[in-house]
Amino acid sequence: RRLSKDYEYVTQTSETMIRVAMIHLMVRRLARLTRF
Repeated sequence: RRLSKDYEYVTQTSETMIRVAMIHLMVRRLARLTRF
C-alpha cells in the first residue's frame, strides 16, 4: 500500500514538472515575440 502511494506521488510530481517546463517555454517564447 505504501509503495503504491509513493508511486502515485512521484507520477503526480513528474506531471506537474512537465507542465511547469511547458509553461516556462511558452512564456519565454511570448516574451521573445513581444520584445520586437
